[in-house]
Amino acid sequence: MIKKIKISAMFMAVLLLSIAFVPAVTAQADELSSVSSDQKGKKIIEETPELKVIEITDTTNIVQVGDMLISFESNSEYTEAKMELKNLTNNEKSSFEYKVLQEAGKFKTDVYNEGKLVNTVTSEYNPIKPGETSKVLEKSSSQINTVKGTTTLYNWDGITFIKGSGIKYKHPDYTTYDAYDYESFYLAGNALTHHHINKYDSTAIAALAPTVAGATIGYLVGNMVGAVAGGVLGLFLTSQTSQALLDEQDCIWYWESYTWAPVYLGGMWRTVPLYFRVASYTLWNSLGMSNP
Repeated sequence: MIKKIKISAMFMAVLLLSIAFVPAVTAQADELSSVSSDQKGKKIIEETPELKVIEITDTTNIVQVGDMLISFESNSEYTEAKMELKNLTNNEKSSFEYKVLQEAGKFKTDVYNEGKLVNTVTSEYNPIKPGETSKVLEKSSSQINTVKGTTTLYNWDGITFIKGSGIKYKHPDYTTYDAYDYESFYLAGNALTHHHINKYDSTAIAALAPTVAGATIGYLVGNMVGAVAGGVLGLFLTSQTSQALLDEQDCIWYWESYTWAPVYLGGMWRTVPLYFRVASYTLWNSLGMSNP
């Protein structure tokens, strides 16, 4: 499947500000992406942008995803940080600043874009501290029942899912589709595509600061709505309700609908899928689908 809509660096930057964005569809939906009937229910290998971790230190994250360079730097106290997104193809840039204040065991973060305050968020973990993503993931993993027991296969959206003991969150069954953790692929369901990010990229993301992890996931998705997810996920990862992002194979799954529709966002009309989910998080659901 070829993705019809790719994001630009500047538009991604705008979307990263849209933490609470939920599409309010006001125009007729279009089928912008679809698969043939003979592809339904099959595993299809997917090309994703190459992920290069250039530098990770206690205060610096530099990551290249495709033609996007994400540069992040904080002070040693993790109270201030800057992140720049640069499109290496056309040199477009956008910059963010974060100011974090710890209050009563929680972290209040002010987010600035080009010097203007655009959001304030309170979270359980410091969203600008490298290593916090892994800490959250480890906490989530410790809450999973890993004792050998019963797993159940069931159907959701025409795809065979697995749940039960040792399964961190519900996702398509690897064995049914002869799928492996080192592959990036998608499965074509009835209403959604079910995407799998390979283990190497997924575990590399887990080592990044939460804000950088969110932006990286957004770009790996490869379209505009992925950037929205990046902004949302960077905060979900540090919230009180954080859940597993990596599955039991240390991989990330995400889901998007075939049907897209225009919404007004960032000063212009853009198209988004009517359903979008990453790991345990349904970011929006204009299709009215039940959870897996």
